[in-house]
Amino acid sequence: MQANESVSVPDSSSGAVVERKQDSCAANSFASSMEEKLSLLVKRFPVSVLLIVGFAALCFTAINGRYFVSDRIWICFAVSALISVATTLFVEDIFDNIKTYVISFFVVLLFGVYCFFLPKDSQISKVIEVFAIGGTAFCSMLFISFLGKNKDRAFWNFSTQTVFQMMLACFFTGIIFGGLSLALSAIARLFEVWIVDKLVENLAVICFVLFAPLYFLANIPNKTEKHSEEISYSKILKILALYILTPILAVYAVILYVYLFKIVITWELPNGWVSRLVSALTLGGLLVVTLSYPIREQEENKIVNFVSRWFGLLVLPLLILMTIGIFRRISDYGITINRGYVLLLNFWFYGICIYLFLTQSRHIKWILISPVVVAFLTSISAWGVANVTQKSLIREVKAVFDKQVSYEAAREMFAKMTQKEKERIKSTLQYLHKNFGEKSVQPFFTDTLPKGKYWEFMAKLSSESVYESDENEIKERIVYSANRGKMWKIENYSIFTKIDFFSSVIKNSENNEVMLEFSEQGRTCSLSMKEILSVHSVENEKPLHEQEWIIRKNDCMVVISVLNATYYPEKDNITISSLEGYLFYK
Repeated sequence: MQANESVSVPDSSSGAVVERKQDSCAANSFASSMEEKLSLLVKRFPVSVLLIVGFAALCFTAINGRYFVSDRIWICFAVSALISVATTLFVEDIFDNIKTYVISFFVVLLFGVYCFFLPKDSQISKVIEVFAIGGTAFCSMLFISFLGKNKDRAFWNFSTQTVFQMMLACFFTGIIFGGLSLALSAIARLFEVWIVDKLVENLAVICFVLFAPLYFLANIPNKTEKHSEEISYSKILKILALYILTPILAVYAVILYVYLFKIVITWELPNGWVSRLVSALTLGGLLVVTLSYPIREQEENKIVNFVSRWFGLLVLPLLILMTIGIFRRISDYGITINRGYVLLLNFWFYGICIYLFLTQSRHIKWILISPVVVAFLTSISAWGVANVTQKSLIREVKAVFDKQVSYEAAREMFAKMTQKEKERIKSTLQYLHKNFGEKSVQPFFTDTLPKGKYWEFMAKLSSESVYESDENEIKERIVYSANRGKMWKIENYSIFTKIDFFSSVIKNSENNEVMLEFSEQGRTCSLSMKEILSVHSVENEKPLHEQEWIIRKNDCMVVISVLNATYYPEKDNITISSLEGYLFYK
């Protein structure tokens, strides 16, 4: 039997053409999508994009140029970018694009005026205030569009998607920067080409300052998508919330409740460290309540219902334990900025846990909104935690120093105190000087305090170029630090290197005299500390910071910029705790 069959053979050339056309279409589609994303980004966040580009320009200038840029300008561009994004997300739901641009620009302009009046010296209260403004602007991006009623579903969708896009931007940026940095290193090593370090720094700016924030902004859910009430929930979040975090937090709760019963039975004050465990438990519980919100909305789950209903009530006894621990630390060691914020956190825990219990955890957006608002309001102006802490510590010092005294009179007052009282007042003075500057402590002393050098101030309170008897041994304290911007006139030396305590070998010679030995590039320089002591004896009338601490010998010279040491005259010996400076060779 003969069959008439036709067999078709594919034309490989035509198949290749079709495949190339598909690849070309895919490439064009990708390019078109990127162009559209960029266009929408510029259209939606024009002010933010300009500020990000401006901040990148500042970074390029700092890396490649020699121009000094004021800290105020850095702060203005960095924080304004966050403020402009938050403003746009809030205003775009109310006004059209033009009005949104104008309002965003006006808000940024107001912050620019605020930055213009920032003090030149970095006062800790202002530093905290700036961080509070920036942190509030950053966090408010997640909730500022959902301040109205019954928007918890839309808030959950938008916030989770936005955080995911933020993590994705960081992940992609890390891969790009790591890959390109490795490529530059490969070129440098394989082809023996010298790659300038600034090239890697510029690459970091392109990746982390330009690409990462612009990619993130381009992928924030748009004006329509961000108000979607249709919850999409990932199984990964369910596993994290129910099967990982919840059991761990249950273990924490059992440990803390057992410790609570121990405290009640033994009737003793709790350990100050308990505040960290209670804070971890409470924050973890709030995270579980937030992550499990869609489960409660979509399905019946006994664990989720129990945690949502009773978590706020179960944690209250532990919060009381935390409060007692905080007040114990404040009573023993005094108030500080950190302890002030921990106490504030404790009070917020009370409020949010009671709120969640009364509302059965139905309005989860306030878990994020309330701490941001509280932190912002308690970090600005005269009622900020830093200012309140400063005033409280000053009142504590005033109770001891009712009038201005000299260093010598202060030391005499300390000698009449108990060890505990002396340590308390000294630590208070040190904390004030270190965190709030010498202006906060100067009203208590007739002597001029060293600016910005709290350790030198504390050394003066203990002893300053005076001999003390300690276990029948005479010693003299030597504390020196050159003024910032101090310049030395150096002649007849061709090379120099920076030195510190760790790069030098300090040892005693046969007559117990301390010798400094430096070895750089095969050259050794050995210097005696006796010369520096003879030049800077107690008879020297110049203040320490105005003196020149220089040791010369043959073809080398050491210029000391920082010295902290103890001199023993009877042994003609010196113990050095820190030394920094410069070594010069002819």
